[in-house]
Amino acid sequence: MSTPRNDQIATTFDAWAKSGRADRMEDGHGDVVAQVVARMGLRPGHQILDLGCGNGWATRLLASQAPGAGAVGVDVSPEMIARAEELHSYTIRARYELCPIEKLDFADGHFHRVFSMETLYYAVDLDAALAEMLRVLEPGGTADIVIDYYTENTATTSWAEAAGVPMHYLGENEWKQRFEAAGFEDVTTERVRDSRGAGSANSCEPSCCYPDFETWQATRDAGSLWIHAVKPA
Repeated sequence: MSTPRNDQIATTFDAWAKSGRADRMEDGHGDVVAQVVARMGLRPGHQILDLGCGNGWATRLLASQAPGAGAVGVDVSPEMIARAEELHSYTIRARYELCPIEKLDFADGHFHRVFSMETLYYAVDLDAALAEMLRVLEPGGTADIVIDYYTENTATTSWAEAAGVPMHYLGENEWKQRFEAAGFEDVTTERVRDSRGAGSANSCEPSCCYPDFETWQATRDAGSLWIHAVKPA
């Protein structure tokens, strides 16, 4: 399913991959993702889908959590997938595929878990993306979605304008309601804060999303929003 918005998002993230911005995502989000993954309870043989995998760093982390576990990262950006292939480790069961999150090329119930970091708010059709997540999960499977762009994190208000692409700016309870409306149950939300804190003002490099240290610190203080949801058994 290719749309002008899919193409716009792909173009944006192709540029991020070429500029090296994708490779900086692991440093920026790695601590929070490690906290969430450690609490996901991944078990031997689990098959995990990583939505919006970028250069694949979280895909590789997920695949390394248990013997025989495997992870598939999907992304709409060809350059991100190419970069993931470049960084791939053959010591783990991970692979990367080009496809939009609103139309996943996997059978019903194929995965035990779905994970995503900083992707779902880019969905061209959020309801379709949630429906696809539910479809590809096995009954009783879980989705663990982490985002920084939500309304309670007020320092992120300008992100859509800075990125130059439309984004879903929802509140914590709104996200919960969207998951429930899609058919998920036992939906919970939690704030996860980077254990490294904000660092010092001297270490902050201004960017389009973080023009100054105060904005960076406010975002870190708010924490990432972790949405955990279960597909009915």
